[in-house]
Amino acid sequence: MDELKELVFGIRGVDEITGTLKSPSTILLAGTAGVGKTSFCLQMLSHAAKNGEKTLYIPFTTESPEKLKMYFSRMNFFDNRVGIHPINRSMSEKDPLSTLIDIGNVVGSSKPDRIVIDPVTPLGFGFIEPEKRRFFYTLDSMIQEWKALVVLTGEMLKEELHESVISHLVDGIIYLSREDIGLRAGNFLEVLKLRGIDPQKNTENIYRKYRYRMSTEGFNMISYSQEKGSMNLLSEKVSSGIPALDRLLNGGLYSDSSTLVTGKPGTGKRTLGMQFILKGLDQKEPCIIVNFEGLQNSLVHEAKRHGWEIEKYIENGLLKVISTDPDGIWPEEHETLIKEHIMEMNAKRLFFDDIFNLEIMLPDQLQLRGYLYSLLRYLKTQNITSVFTIPRSSSSITENTRIDAEFLMDNIITLRNSEGGRRYMCVSKSKGTQHMPNSLEYAITERGIKLRSDTLL
Repeated sequence: MDELKELVFGIRGVDEITGTLKSPSTILLAGTAGVGKTSFCLQMLSHAAKNGEKTLYIPFTTESPEKLKMYFSRMNFFDNRVGIHPINRSMSEKDPLSTLIDIGNVVGSSKPDRIVIDPVTPLGFGFIEPEKRRFFYTLDSMIQEWKALVVLTGEMLKEELHESVISHLVDGIIYLSREDIGLRAGNFLEVLKLRGIDPQKNTENIYRKYRYRMSTEGFNMISYSQEKGSMNLLSEKVSSGIPALDRLLNGGLYSDSSTLVTGKPGTGKRTLGMQFILKGLDQKEPCIIVNFEGLQNSLVHEAKRHGWEIEKYIENGLLKVISTDPDGIWPEEHETLIKEHIMEMNAKRLFFDDIFNLEIMLPDQLQLRGYLYSLLRYLKTQNITSVFTIPRSSSSITENTRIDAEFLMDNIITLRNSEGGRRYMCVSKSKGTQHMPNSLEYAITERGIKLRSDTLL
C-alpha cells in the first residue's frame, strides 16, 4: 500500500483550520459564483509550484491558456509554473465522456502532484440521475489512479450538496458562501467534511464558520487563529496610574486582569483609562488604545488638555491606537486586528474605550457576549492588563445591560456625580484582591483624576 503524503493548502489561515491534508485524496470546494473558488485553487497550486510540485489546473472555459495566464498574473500570488489545460465548457456538456478521456490523457502525460478541475459540475449535466451517478463513479475511479491531491470545484448551493453524488465520493468538502448581515456583506468558509483529521486538531474549531476576504494578495482568513496560552498563576500587581486607587486595590491591578470603568457621561471614564495607559508608557511598556471614533487626532488633542503628549509614543511605536467604524468592520476582523497588534508590539496594557459601541458591530446579544469573552480570555492568557469603559444612565451597578460586561470583568470601578456637584469613585468588585468598598471623593484636574487622599492641584 502506498504511503500517504501530508500536504497543506498553502493558504495562511486555511491551513491553521484544516491542518495537514492526506495525498492522494479528493476535496470538493463548493459554492455559488463569485465567492472565490478559483482564487482559492490558484493560490493552492501556486504555493505547490513554488515548492517544486507539479501542478495542473483544468478550467472549463472558452479562453486560451495564454489569456488565462494573463488574467491570473494580476494576482500577486500566482506562479507561472502552474500548468493550465483549459477545456471548452459547451463541448464538455455535450460530450462528457470525451472530456473524461481528454482529462485522463493530460493527467497521464504530466503526472502532476496536485490537480484542480474547475468546475466539475458541468460534467454529466445532461444525464439523467442514474447515468450521472455512473459517470461520476467513473471519474472517481480515474482520480484514484492519479495518486494526487485533487480539488474539484462545484457551483452549487449548500443544500444541494446532500443530494449530489460528488459529495459522497470525496474525502473533504469546503463550502464558500456570501451572506448579507444587516448593511454588511461577507464571505464565509465552512469545512463540512474532512477525512483523516489530525488527531491533535480540535474538531470544534474545524467545523465552524470562518470569515474571509479576497484581494489580489489572495485569500485572507479573518478569524483563523486558535491561540494557545496558559493562565499566569503568579501575575504581578501593576499601577493603575492613580496612586490612591492603587491603595484602594491593595497595591494595584493584577497584570492579567480586566477592569470595567462605568459611569454617566462626564464622570471621567476616559480620563481614568488614559492615566492607566500613560503610566504604562512612562514605564516603557507597549500599550494599545481601542476605540470606535475613527479619529486618532481627537484622542491626541484630548490628551493634550491634561498635558499628556501621547503623540511621541505613537510616533516611536510604543503606543498603537486602533480606531475603527463599528458599522464598517466585522467582529472577527476587529478581534484579529487587536490580536495582531498585541503580538506585533508584545503589548502589556490595553485600554478599550466605550464598549457600548460594540452593540453596533454585534447587535446579537449572545454573539456580543461571546466576542467580549473571547477577547478577555485572550488578554488574560497573554498577561495583558486591560481597562474597559462603558456609559451608564444610572449610578446603580445592578442596572441590566445587554453586554453583561460586569460578569466577565475581574474588577469594576463605578464613577458617579452627586447632586452637590461632587464626584465619587467606588471599587465595587475586585477579584482576588482585598479592597475598600467605600465611595471616595475624586476630582478631575488638569493633570487627570485625583482622589481626596491625593493632593488636589
